[in-house]
Amino acid sequence: MKKLIIVLCAFVATLGMLSCGSSNTPSGVVKSYYKALSAGQYEKAVAMTTMTDQENIKGYAQKLESVGYKVSSYEILSEEIAEDGENATVEVKIATSTTDEPTPKEETKKVRLKKMDGKWRIHL
Repeated sequence: MKKLIIVLCAFVATLGMLSCGSSNTPSGVVKSYYKALSAGQYEKAVAMTTMTDQENIKGYAQKLESVGYKVSSYEILSEEIAEDGENATVEVKIATSTTDEPTPKEETKKVRLKKMDGKWRIHL
């Protein structure tokens, strides 16, 4: 019985580590970025970009908030990592709106990412 419990605990721990690690893939970062934007967490979303200056992050987040930028849906279509392993492109179908254009507009975008300090970041 003890062995079964140990095996089950090891299995659960492994699943936990795998699920946490998947957010550091290009697709995982893009998904987290749009999830944060969907929730109105603009600063959190902008912190996932290649911007490193806190003042710039806050300024860009305030700009998104001031225009009422909303993400109503997103779907990851594809992911391509460059041969150098430092750059990637994620194609995403996204529906967005603003205060001036409240009807969601759907489009397909190619989001560029760059690896910084071992983590994928969205390159604005």
